[in-house]
Amino acid sequence: MICHNSVPTPFGEVTVLYHDNPFLLIEILLPRENRKNLAQATPRRKQGNTVAHQKVLLVLGSISDYFKGKPIQPPWEWMDLSRYTNLQRSVLGATADISYGQLRSYREIAEAIGRPRAYRFVGTTLAKNRFPILIPCHRVVKSNFSIGQFSGGADLKRKLIETETTISGLAPKARFPKSTQVKMIRKQRIHIARLNKL
Repeated sequence: MICHNSVPTPFGEVTVLYHDNPFLLIEILLPRENRKNLAQATPRRKQGNTVAHQKVLLVLGSISDYFKGKPIQPPWEWMDLSRYTNLQRSVLGATADISYGQLRSYREIAEAIGRPRAYRFVGTTLAKNRFPILIPCHRVVKSNFSIGQFSGGADLKRKLIETETTISGLAPKARFPKSTQVKMIRKQRIHIARLNKL
């Protein structure tokens, strides 16, 4: 039976789909996807889910902590990766290795898996990433550092990158409108000033 539980975030509700017995994560639905995909993804879902599985509580807690600036380690042993080939799994693994607040290009991920010309394959694989946030495909951008696509929408991708760069204090590399860049720089200065007072 497919179950689902959600966690509120600054950008809307994130929903986790999973099998409860044995426990296995199926998919993470971002705010833009929730209404559109939840009914389709869980035609035989448990109703109510008033008592969440202990392991899904840990996953929900990790997602909540992520939005507070804490890095996530993907719980690989709980994730259903059966739909991915070995090469696709290597793309997901290389993406999961990108540090909080850092960005990589599709080409750099292709090089990391030993297939430097397979950057389009990397993009196609990440478009099928069923575990956003846990596997941070939002940290992968185009070689010219323009934002690229994202299952949760380009706007959410920008916001996630902004959040990470603000908290980490690292300069953003992705290409944003000037107004957005100014806001990000201001936020970073405020964050650094607060750290200096500690």
